[in-house]
Amino acid sequence: MLDLMDSLYFEDGFRIRLNRDKDPVFLLIDYGSRSYDVNMGSQHFHDFYEIFIPLDEVAGHLVDGRYISLSKGDILFLGPQLLHMSIYPKKKESQRRIIINFRPGQPVPGLDYQFSKIEALFSEGNPVLRLPPSALSSIVSRLNDLFSAAKAMKSGWQIEIYSLFMLFLLETARLARRNEYEKEERVESSDVKMYKITEYVKENYTSPLTLQGVASAFAISPYYLSHQFSRIVGMPFISYVQRVRIRSALQMLSYTGARIHDVILACGFSSSSQFNRTFYSFCRVSPTEFRKMAAADRERLIDSIYPERKELVPSAFPPRPKVIQRRQGSREGMSIGITAEALGPLDPDTLKERLGLLGVDTVYLDIPRSMPLCIGYRTISERRLAGIRSLGLDISILGVSVTEEDMEEECRAAIAAASFLSAPVVGVSFSTSCLDSFLGIFPSIMPEASRNGIRIAIDPFSGCGDDRIQKVWQMINSLPDLSILLDPAGFAAADERRNTFSIFEDIFSSLGSRIAALLLNDSIDGHSTALGKGIMARTYPHIASLVREGIPLIRSSAEPSFIMEDLMYIRRTFL
Repeated sequence: MLDLMDSLYFEDGFRIRLNRDKDPVFLLIDYGSRSYDVNMGSQHFHDFYEIFIPLDEVAGHLVDGRYISLSKGDILFLGPQLLHMSIYPKKKESQRRIIINFRPGQPVPGLDYQFSKIEALFSEGNPVLRLPPSALSSIVSRLNDLFSAAKAMKSGWQIEIYSLFMLFLLETARLARRNEYEKEERVESSDVKMYKITEYVKENYTSPLTLQGVASAFAISPYYLSHQFSRIVGMPFISYVQRVRIRSALQMLSYTGARIHDVILACGFSSSSQFNRTFYSFCRVSPTEFRKMAAADRERLIDSIYPERKELVPSAFPPRPKVIQRRQGSREGMSIGITAEALGPLDPDTLKERLGLLGVDTVYLDIPRSMPLCIGYRTISERRLAGIRSLGLDISILGVSVTEEDMEEECRAAIAAASFLSAPVVGVSFSTSCLDSFLGIFPSIMPEASRNGIRIAIDPFSGCGDDRIQKVWQMINSLPDLSILLDPAGFAAADERRNTFSIFEDIFSSLGSRIAALLLNDSIDGHSTALGKGIMARTYPHIASLVREGIPLIRSSAEPSFIMEDLMYIRRTFL
């Protein structure tokens, strides 16, 4: 088998690519060498398929927290949205591997059953295929055909590459019955626990992290954590924490206009002296000097601190737009904002400070939900509203959550507050399923809103049941004065046709200027995730091509650890 795999055509750094990773048909075959030094700090996922083939000795993969040991020539199948990370052995020599990322497109009509056999490779309980030499030779031959075609680049090479790749998948599916991988090799449980701790650090680096505190959280002794972490991750625990923080600081300094003081607070450093000292130890320049560097030099420095990002294709790595500093307006009048509720209960001054740190243009503010001691708009004093107005916040939507009992009174109070705060839209959501009741009172509150120049918009999915798509369209057709807070993920999840591209073409064609804002969120299996890494990964770029109106782009239901990354994604995708 060793001689057989050595006959595989290989060129370090060579890539075969068809289309972009967001296109319906996508293929990237990456030939490269990686070492222990670029083991990823945490698992990642993406919305396309992946095949991993190690070509030297042994390598490993952590798949949904389960360690899988791989030998030379094994084939690992990873389905979309599956958390995973490659782990290379601690050796001086780099380990060669082939990574194939792909999205095959829709099956040819009539061949669905045959395509399902290929898809089964990615859904089996055992994700590893280990073939005997006689069977592996045909896989090597298919890969060599792909390599040769990519090198030749003859006329129509794209079709040739796609066809050869489908033959490779077909050959793999045919040979799956000859799998000799019966039982995965086990790794010490301490190894897996240490990788879980790296995940914990990544999610909590903005908070104080101590060896004692993390050891307690994982029910182990500080000595054990210190010893095992250094052995497995390759650096002391505190050094790893600082590395994660510096990585975040580098992105903020390079891609945002945040002040250095704000970067210090956002990245979990306790003081400016600690930040400056740590930053210099990693980067050999001061934060101010780093910002003055040319963009290409900054990129090279970030790569040296974060080498594992070379392992990832673009959609598996947080987007890196050229400029994301606070803008004075944007293309086609669009503005980027966030729901204040995502930042937690805050007093007005702290809210303004947090929004400034994030560099957003606007905010969706539901005062009773976002600020302490506020029960409803009917109980907010004019003095408190005046204090909020004095901060000069750009409130694009003033949110109000209503129940069956207080609906009309609370809506009228919210309209008055919106007029006082110069918020152009009152966004109504429902804490219970009472959409029908709201449609009943709408004609009585709309004249008051119109007199004050206020639009009334609703988040329809907060008050509908299983037939919500039908109710939404019925409401749109019957109430032309009502605007919509468009939640694309809500529509996509409720779309029985499962054709999200066409449904949004219909929505933007039908609604036009009645869309008061886009509420952007994403999820995997019902759990919130970073934008573009869940069910909306392919759809948001499509929506961005349809948006023509200057409407706010609001990150809603945001997890705190995703916010900065999500705002970067919105700027890259929609602007």
